[in-house]
Amino acid sequence: MALWKILVKNSGNAACKNKSQKLEKGMFVETSTATSTPPLSQRQNHPMIIQLFRSKYGIEIEPSHMNMSYFSCEKM
Repeated sequence: MALWKILVKNSGNAACKNKSQKLEKGMFVETSTATSTPPLSQRQNHPMIIQLFRSKYGIEIEPSHMNMSYFSCEKM
């Protein structure tokens, strides 16, 4: 089991479904995975990460933008 911090790389609304919402650099969510593979590289983890951002910040992320261009993973 691995613990991860998923961080927003840059401020902006490009990754948001609703363009009136905005992600800020440094926003993050924490999660755990059963493997040591970063959760962003596994498509089956994307809905969970999107839900974590929705729950914590009220921001809906476009599933097609759930990648390393907009977010980074840090193993904790």
